[in-house]
Amino acid sequence: MGPTRRYLNVIAVLPLTWGLVWGLAGGLAWGLAGGCAKKEPSKPKPPAPAKITNAVKELELTTVTLTPEAQSRLGIETVAVEFRSMDMPRTFGGEIVPVPGESVTVSAPLSGVLLSLAGANGLMPGQGVTPGQPLHRLLLSLPQKDLLTVQQEVSAQQVELDLAQETVTRARQLLQDKVGSVRQLNEAQARLATASAALTAAQTQLKLLQNGDIDFAADGLASLNLKSPIAGVIQQVFVAPGQTVTSGQSLVSISGLNPVWVKVPVYVGELARVESDNSARVHRLSDWAGTEYQEARPVSLPVGANPETATVDLFYELDNAAQVYRIGQKVAVTLTRTARQQALVVPYASILYDMYGSAWIYIQTDPQVYRRERVQLQYVLEDQAVLSRGPGVGTKVVSAGAAELFGTEFGVGK
Repeated sequence: MGPTRRYLNVIAVLPLTWGLVWGLAGGLAWGLAGGCAKKEPSKPKPPAPAKITNAVKELELTTVTLTPEAQSRLGIETVAVEFRSMDMPRTFGGEIVPVPGESVTVSAPLSGVLLSLAGANGLMPGQGVTPGQPLHRLLLSLPQKDLLTVQQEVSAQQVELDLAQETVTRARQLLQDKVGSVRQLNEAQARLATASAALTAAQTQLKLLQNGDIDFAADGLASLNLKSPIAGVIQQVFVAPGQTVTSGQSLVSISGLNPVWVKVPVYVGELARVESDNSARVHRLSDWAGTEYQEARPVSLPVGANPETATVDLFYELDNAAQVYRIGQKVAVTLTRTARQQALVVPYASILYDMYGSAWIYIQTDPQVYRRERVQLQYVLEDQAVLSRGPGVGTKVVSAGAAELFGTEFGVGK
C-alpha cells in the first residue's frame, strides 16, 4: 500500500474515533449530573433499643489464678469428670396420709351435753394431743322430768335432810347420856350424808332447768371425761362446748403422726419401669434435686388403681418422729427405675449455687488456674451429682475448696 492510500485511511478513521470518545464522555457527564441531582441527604440512625455495657460472655467469666501458698491454704483438690453408669430415679408427687389404725374418731358413748374443760380454750384443728389427754367433758342427759317434778323432789329431799339431821343430833345425845350406841350414831350420820347428796343433785337439776347454766350446774351431776386414745394431731372438730350430742356421735378426729404413710400415684405405663420393692426417697417439693431426703420403706398392700387417672397407688412408711411432715402434705418421692444410664458424674461437693439457684462448678484450666462454669444438675445420688449438661469427660473440677474459691472470686475469701 502506498503512502497516499495509508494517509487517506487514517483520515477516514479519525472522525469515527473522536466521535465515539466524545459520545462516551457526554453520556458519563450526564449520568453523573443526573445521579448527583437525585441523591438525598442520609437520615440519622435510630437509637438502639438497649445499651449493654461491660458485657461479659459466659465462656469468658472471671479466671482465678492462685499462688501455690494460696492454693494450699484454701485446700483445693480436684477430680476428673466421669462418664458412669448410674441408676435412673424418677420423681413423683406424693401425699402424706395417716397409717390405718393410727387415725381414730372419738365418739360420744352416751347422750348428753358437752362441757368445756377447766382452764381450756377448746379444741382446735392442728392441736397436738397425747394418750390419755382429756378432750371433752360430757354431762349425761337428765331424766325426763319437768320443772314442777324437780321442785317437788327438792322439797322432799330437804325434808329428808332435816329428819336425818335431827336423827344424828338425837343419836349423839343418847350416846352422851350412855343410853345409846355408837352404831346408832354411825347409821344416823350415813343417812344424813345420803340425804345431803340427794338434795344437792336435786337442787342442781333445778338450777339447770331454771337457768340453763350448764357449766355452773354440772359440778353436782354425773359427767364423763373423754380422753384421747392415741398421740397425734387433731384433724377435725365436729362439735362445740354446750352442744347436745347423742350416743355414737362423732366428736373429734385424731391422726397419728409417727409413723406416717406416703401415697404415691404412679402412671400405669411407668409401673413396670419402677422398682417398687426398693426404698423411696421423700423430700420437699422445693428440693427438686432431692439433696435432703428421708428413706421410706415400701408397704406390702394390695395395689389399688384409679381408672380415671390411669394410676396405681404405691405406699411407703416414713418415720416422722420429728413431725417434719403433716397429714395431707404434698411431697416429692423419688423412686428407683429398673434401667441404668450413662451420665456425667461429679462430686456433689463441687456444686455451688448462686443467688438465683443456678448450679456452677470450678474447672482447672492450667496449674493453679480455675474458671467458673455453669452446669445443669439432674439429680443427686448419695454424694454424687449427676449432670445433664457439664464439662467433658476427664475435665478436672474442684472437689474440695469450691466454696473458698467462690469467696475468693467475689472478694470475701481467705
